[in-house]
Amino acid sequence: MDTTQIHAALWESRALPRGRMQVERLEILAAAAKSASDRALEGEVLLQLAQAYTYAGERDLAPVTYGRLLRIYDEFPSELGPFTHSIHWYLKWMTWGLIDNPAVALPTVYRWLDELENRYRQRGYSPRPVLTLRAELARKLDDQATSSALLAAAMAAPRDSMSDCDACERNEWGSSSAYFGEDEAALAHWRPVIDGERSCAEEPHRVLAQALLPLVRTGRLAEARSAHLTGYSLVRHMPDLRHSVGMHIEFCALTGNEARGLEILAEHASWLTEPGADASSRLSFVTGVCVLLRRLVTLELGTVGVGTGTVDSTLAELDSEIAELSARYDARNGNTAVSSRVARRLTQRPLLDRLPLGMRGKLPRSARIPVAAAHVAVEDAADFAAEARRLAELATARLSDDPGVAEAQLREALQFGAGVLPAEHVARLSSQLVTAVAGQPGRDLELADAALNAAARWEGISEPDVVHHTVVAARALHRAGRHGEAAVLFEQALADNVIPYPRAELALVRGQFGDSLQRLGRNQDAAKQFAEAARLVQHDADRRELHAELAWSAAGALEGCGQEEQALAAYLRAAELWDLLGMIRPRAKCLRSAAWLQLWNGGPALDTMRELLAELRALALTAPSLDISNEIANTRDQMVQMLAEDVGDAE
Repeated sequence: MDTTQIHAALWESRALPRGRMQVERLEILAAAAKSASDRALEGEVLLQLAQAYTYAGERDLAPVTYGRLLRIYDEFPSELGPFTHSIHWYLKWMTWGLIDNPAVALPTVYRWLDELENRYRQRGYSPRPVLTLRAELARKLDDQATSSALLAAAMAAPRDSMSDCDACERNEWGSSSAYFGEDEAALAHWRPVIDGERSCAEEPHRVLAQALLPLVRTGRLAEARSAHLTGYSLVRHMPDLRHSVGMHIEFCALTGNEARGLEILAEHASWLTEPGADASSRLSFVTGVCVLLRRLVTLELGTVGVGTGTVDSTLAELDSEIAELSARYDARNGNTAVSSRVARRLTQRPLLDRLPLGMRGKLPRSARIPVAAAHVAVEDAADFAAEARRLAELATARLSDDPGVAEAQLREALQFGAGVLPAEHVARLSSQLVTAVAGQPGRDLELADAALNAAARWEGISEPDVVHHTVVAARALHRAGRHGEAAVLFEQALADNVIPYPRAELALVRGQFGDSLQRLGRNQDAAKQFAEAARLVQHDADRRELHAELAWSAAGALEGCGQEEQALAAYLRAAELWDLLGMIRPRAKCLRSAAWLQLWNGGPALDTMRELLAELRALALTAPSLDISNEIANTRDQMVQMLAEDVGDAE
């Protein structure tokens, strides 16, 4: 390949999905570039290959590539000068990868850290990133005093262009606290990331996974559920974050959501036997998986299928692999820090009986009968049940006129009744609690929590009630602006098409789902929901305004995902619907949006605008109003903008 072909192929490789295919393409280009005469091109290929190894979860392969890149950089500084910042930036990430690689001896890791420190000093960069890496290595060696001192020095050092972003730094600070068992301190460091105030390409993805168990241990159950619902969707398709997927599986195993954990594991079954992952990511992922598998064995579900085997067979294989990987780390580190930490993770006991997630799923029945639990239920018997029923009756009488009092009575009734009342009775109490909370404005997050608890109690009793309460939770989260969680729950509820709602109500639900998807940047998925919602009410004379709104929303979503031809048709259709309703402002807005699409695609944009302006002026003569005057002004202003862009028409 000549340099022109290599340049073209390098550009094409950037469009490939992260993973082995991209890595293989770049490895071929690196070999070709080595034979070419353009050292800058070779450096660019090597830099991209080193990044690809990281993103593919193959950090073990990066050092050789980076060593070659640095030799070229030192020998040809002027040719590779434009890549100076990128080379030093990714040198930091490559060195970070060595810390977790048991195949790299500690003296080699320290040598690369010294290399990084020297190069940063020569360039005048802050020591902050180097100190952070040294702190991480000390932590992985279980040297808390040294790690804490180095991290404090790093936090005190100035930030500069080589510093990680604030979100990534907070990940590291929180990870250090969590490693040493300081959950509250960890969550304090992570708080701006969890709350969405700080973010980057890989955050909050990683922090949400790491925060799952600390949130549960500190009693922040609703936040833990939120972190799972939002966080898993962020990492599920990212091979380099498979360790985060393992944390989500582990969370499910320890919160009574084993069925959900199995669903996630089934989605990533290929990762169980995939050999390409680097050792650290592999160890973290399979350890999280084994927490789930051990829990399933405890539930006497060892014969359930997992991947190409069963829970029992897969657990045996992974336990052996974990022991081998841990031994490699212990041999490299000269202590048992890694194997001890892994052992503690594997022997965790469940933190909760059940944390409702709104994700339906059932485990196969176990052969084991919980005799002890049944005995306790019989022994509790009659006083608690009677008190629960009394409180429920009082609450029912107050639901309509004083939902706050009814809520308190229902919560107390559930405390007395759980375990002594029939399951369906408890489920009905939970539904009444949802009604009580819903009757108090401004409590959307509490409503979502109550609804998900109710959905969990209806499982195995009434599927329509499960779905209904999941939708209630999704809509509450949508109103609260928690669109990541809402979208997951909407998707779950709509998956089986069993929502017991009339068409108009279902259209509203799909419209809210589409809105959450659009706010998450998933415009194509949003357009499908808006279109389906519009279809549900297209023949409903009482829902014409809703039909028009949904058609308008579909047009915006289609435009947002680049489907401009379909968006143009949707805007024009929405304008027709608004015209039938006699609603001037939304019709004018739709027509102006259509005109801009026409302008960008060589259509009769100015004709559309002139016709609209003429209509508005005619209306102003017969029925003048401030709204019409504003629309005339907006249309005229946008025509001026269009004329400025369309030079030929302007002349």
